[in-house]
Amino acid sequence: MPRSMAHLLVIGLVAITAVAGFAATHGTVANNNGVFDLIGLARGADGIAATTQDAHIALVPDPERTDPILNRTGSHLVVEPTPLPTPVAPPAPPKQVYVAQPKIVGNGMLLWPVPGGIITQYFSSSHQALDIAAPAGHPVVAADAGVVTWTGWKDNGGGLQIAIDHGNGIVTRYNHLGSIGVSVGDTVARGQTIAAVGCTGLCTGPHVHFEVIVNGVHVNPLRYL
Repeated sequence: MPRSMAHLLVIGLVAITAVAGFAATHGTVANNNGVFDLIGLARGADGIAATTQDAHIALVPDPERTDPILNRTGSHLVVEPTPLPTPVAPPAPPKQVYVAQPKIVGNGMLLWPVPGGIITQYFSSSHQALDIAAPAGHPVVAADAGVVTWTGWKDNGGGLQIAIDHGNGIVTRYNHLGSIGVSVGDTVARGQTIAAVGCTGLCTGPHVHFEVIVNGVHVNPLRYL
């Protein structure tokens, strides 16, 4: 009895092997798992043969998604570099424009600096000016247009003084003034009142000690008046 069962088992295995070979040759079974499917059927396993399938995963871009960092082209991800900030040039320094100051030039002929005044002392080598007397407080005018270069007190005996540069190398000075009505840097017109007659400094009576200086040299004012 045992020998008969052994023969039957051998015959069964041969039959199973033949069936598996036939199925593999004719495509009845999808793959090598067919042998195990037959064994499963013989043992009462599930009726559906176990098969395997190849998995194919395709990366598909999502058109609805917008990513500011990743640029999605097909299934490839391209990382775009972060743009560098645009350099900002420093502000240009303000352009300095030189504005030439108007040069005041007199006509070379001087006005009488003390209207109505009279000469009490003439120009000489020892007295390089004209002394023009007038009552105290009488107006003193600019002998020509120019720029005031000096105002104030001087300890040379002239007391309160004014100096005006008329251009062309001509400067006039007014000494012994009672009061001053202009400041350094002022532009004055020809005949403009600049002071009042007085007797400041070394003085014996109200008058104006009037000097004319041309290119640094005292000259006789009468040559220009």
